[in-house]
Order: sequence, then C-alpha cells, then structure tokens
Amino acid sequence: MTNQGERVDLHTVLIISEHKTDHLILSACLERAAPRRFRLASPNLIRRPLEALLDPSIDAVIMANGPETEYLLRLAQKNNATAPIILLLDEVSEKITTQLREYGAQDYLVRGQLQDQLVHRILDYSIQLKEARDQIQQLSNRDALTGALNRAGFRAHLERAMDRSERYGFNTALLYINVDQFANVNDNYGEADGDLMIKTISRRLINKMRSTDSIARLGGDEFAVVLEDVSSSADVALIAEKMLGSISAPMILSEQQVSVEASIGAAIFPDDGREFPDLVDNARSAMQQAKSVPGGKFIRYSEQLLFDVAGGNSLAAELRNAVRKNQFELHYQPRIDLKDGQLVGLEALLRWNHPERGLLCPGEFLSACEDMGLMKTIGYQVIQHACSALLWLAEQGMDHVDVAVNISFSQIQDDRFLEIVKDIVTRSGAEASRLEFELTESTILKSPGAIKERMDELRQLGISFSLDDFGTGFSQLSHLTELPICALKIDACFVRDLPRNPHQEAVCTMIIEMAHRLGMLVIAEGAETHEQVEFLRNSNCQQVQGFYYSPAIPLQQLPRFIQEQRFKRREKLFS
Repeated sequence: MTNQGERVDLHTVLIISEHKTDHLILSACLERAAPRRFRLASPNLIRRPLEALLDPSIDAVIMANGPETEYLLRLAQKNNATAPIILLLDEVSEKITTQLREYGAQDYLVRGQLQDQLVHRILDYSIQLKEARDQIQQLSNRDALTGALNRAGFRAHLERAMDRSERYGFNTALLYINVDQFANVNDNYGEADGDLMIKTISRRLINKMRSTDSIARLGGDEFAVVLEDVSSSADVALIAEKMLGSISAPMILSEQQVSVEASIGAAIFPDDGREFPDLVDNARSAMQQAKSVPGGKFIRYSEQLLFDVAGGNSLAAELRNAVRKNQFELHYQPRIDLKDGQLVGLEALLRWNHPERGLLCPGEFLSACEDMGLMKTIGYQVIQHACSALLWLAEQGMDHVDVAVNISFSQIQDDRFLEIVKDIVTRSGAEASRLEFELTESTILKSPGAIKERMDELRQLGISFSLDDFGTGFSQLSHLTELPICALKIDACFVRDLPRNPHQEAVCTMIIEMAHRLGMLVIAEGAETHEQVEFLRNSNCQQVQGFYYSPAIPLQQLPRFIQEQRFKRREKLFS
C-alpha cells in the first residue's frame, strides 16, 4: 500500500510470445496492477529477442516456452543477461522447470492460471531480487571502509587495464603500497583510529592520482594503485615519491599528532610482467625489498631485484619458518543467537604469533601464504586446532557450540582433503556434527561440480557448511538449492551502515527472506552497534557476530565472555 501522491517507479516488462492471446491477457493483467508499476516494452524489441534480453532498460521478461526457449536461455546466460526471465508454460512438470531453471529461468507462470495477484507477486519478487543482486554486485567490488576497489574489483580492473595497454600500445604501472608499522597504530590507538588512518591515507593517495588512475585496498594496510598510460619509469617514480610524501604528512589520532611512512613497489606492464599474477607478484616483491630499507622508500621491480630468501627480512622465509614452528594460532569470534542471547557458535580466525612483531591478522600475511602454496598445510593445522577446541568446549559443558573454519579453494580441491579431514576428526575424537566449514562464493564458483561432490562426501562425515561473505560474488543463485549449505552469512559490508542505509536494508532483508524460504540459517557478520543488532533481530536474522558482542578472542577467554554476557542479560532483565 502506498500513500496518495507517492511516486512509484515503473518497471519495464518484455513479453516474448508468438501468441497474440498471451500478449492481450498479460498486458491487461499488468494494467490492473495497483498501484500502477508495470509498463510494456516496445513491441519492436520482440523482433530481436537476444538484444532485448540484454537491454539494460528491461526489468523483467515473460517468455512463452517454445522450440527456441532453451537456445535463448543459454544465450542469455552466456552473455550475462541480468533481467529475470519468467517462463510461460502450458502445464507444470518438475522435469521441465528444473531443466529450464538450470539454464537461468527465474520462475514460471502457467496459462489458464494467470491470476492478477500471482502475476504481480512473481514480477515484484523477481524485480526486487534483480535490484538486490545489482546492488550486491556494485558493493561486492568495493572496500567497505574506504570505498576503494577491493581485491575482486582490483583484479577485474587491472586485467582490463592490461588489455587496453596491449590494444593501444601504452604502458600501465602497478604500485603496491604497504603502510609501515600499521599494527603499532592499532595496538596503541585502537581499531577505530586505525580505520581513520586507513581512510585518511586512501584520500591522500586519491589526491595524488590522475583522473585515469584507480586505487584498491588489498588488505589491512596494503593498497594498489593502477596508473594507465605512463610514458616512462621516471614518471612512475615521480608519482610514487609524491604519494610517499603525502602519506608521511602528520595526521591527528585521539588528539595526538601521528606520522607513518610507507613502502612502495612498482611493476610496469608489459616489461615487468605480461600476466596478472606475474605483475602483482613482481610489484609486491619490489615493495618487500623497499620495506627492508629503513624509511619510506620506492623501488621498481627488475629481473636483477634479488631477495635474501633465507634472511630474516624475507616474508617468504618467515612464513615457511612459521609453518615449521607452528606459530599460527586461532582466535574465536563468538556467534550469538538473537532470540535468547546465548552463545551458539564460534568462528575460528587465523593469527600469526610473530616472534618480533607480535600477533598479526590475516590481512598482513594470508595473500602471501596463498601465493607460496602454504594454505593447504596451514589449513590442516587450523582444522586440528578447531577439533581440539571442540573437545575443550565439551569438557566445559558447551558441547552445543559449533566451531566454524574457513576453507580455501586450494584446500578443498586437494585430492587428499577428505582423507586427511576424516583422519583429523577421528584421531581427535571431536564431534563432526559440531564442525562447520565456511566456503566463500568465489571458491564455489571456481568449480561448482567438483566442490559439490566434495561437499557431499564431507557431509557424510557429519560436517555442515555455511556460505561466507554471501552477496559478494555469487552469480548463480540456483547453486543454493543444489549444494548442501545449511547457513548463509551476510557479509559485513551489507551491515556496516544499517539501519541508516536503505540499500543495505533492502539487501539484508532480501537475503534473510531468501534464506528462510530455502530453510537455511542466517548469520550476519560485522555487527558493531545496538541499532544494527536490533534491525537484524527485527528482520528475523537468527544469529550475529561482530564487535558489538566481541572481537575474536583466545579460547581460554571464552568462560569470562559467557559470564559477562549473562551479567548483561541479567542487567537488562532488571532494568
């Protein structure tokens, strides 16, 4: 119901059918919508159905099932058409609807059952889902803190820049930037001031960029800047030196003047690398070499740039040593049931207990571990620690608490993964039904068929699965019904500005409703305020984790956390 005078957006609906009767019935049905919110696409578009399916002005398509339906659906899927396609069938059969949904159809209608309310509801839901997915796509390529590109957006952008360089014959430079001693800022001033510093540095970098350049945040204290069409390495060095000067300028944190320096490495396409991984690795190598020299430095990569692989300043050597000496440990972020405030789960988060730099978060070392092929070894250590945590929880009378572990693609596609996981669980004596593996959307999309097979095998052991960072990369929602996923985790980027951001409200509400319809649990990440928690509770989100309740903590601090939670609940009860 809308208020009188309130503006309602008109959504363009395309009807593709050879039967004039279909057009007449559906047109009349759409005209009767109250409030009026649908309009028909131009009849001329019907003569070019594929172009019509790819037309960004089309909000939904109703397509009569016929000889060319499967062909058109395949073409639409191949060309990444975004408009939801609703099939018009003569009769319903499970076989045909399943087959056509595999080809990308969103929903279906049946001739003879075209009641106004049903048609309007299916169109409304399909269009809302499309809008939410568009919003998700836009947000998924951006870093929530700075607004810069994130890793996914950075890769796509750099690959396009490299393509343009090759096509038009110019050079593109990649600057890899690391803020020195950023961990000390977090330790001494707190994470809020650490975030403020990162946002300030991001703005300063943008101020030194040209309009054709772009910036990405790759991790906690790492940025990348793509400089297109640079005439010489001297120009790259000049820009980098300006950035170093800008970063080192004093800033105010907690009413104190603070200065930091940075290290910048550069690689230039095509001279320093013709493929994405090579260019990024070489720029990072140059940055690491710059970091080994005191003070903010800029170094360009070259074939002669050598690292002391065995030396103490080599990140690669330190990581290999960390794996051998088992310097990695787990901290656990509590997951809370929003109905009763009880602890119901823990997410195991990796930390590196560095002998000199102290406790390091994954953003400072995880990408290097992946590049070096260490993630499988570290991953098995993490699963062992998680199983030990389950035993400890059972001893403390908390055998109802699940422990969730993040699983990477390199781990789950390992031929020995199932065998090793089974051995770890059996030897530890942990209850497998309390072990949860978190997979990201991007991991599943790399090889959906193989991942599903592996998930089914692990499910037989009793292990459950959640979909992490939901909304930041999934393009085939049909996979949700095919994979043994028990829970969806709403990514923190969709929670950060609740409840003030109407787009994030819409996305969260849509994800929660979708999960409930699929019989899945919904867990929201990144909740930091009472308002966010209340919005999620009122929206029927079942579980939440975030700094509002607790950061990730050592397992031994868990009893104290539970005591504090009981005390808070008792205070609320008597207040």
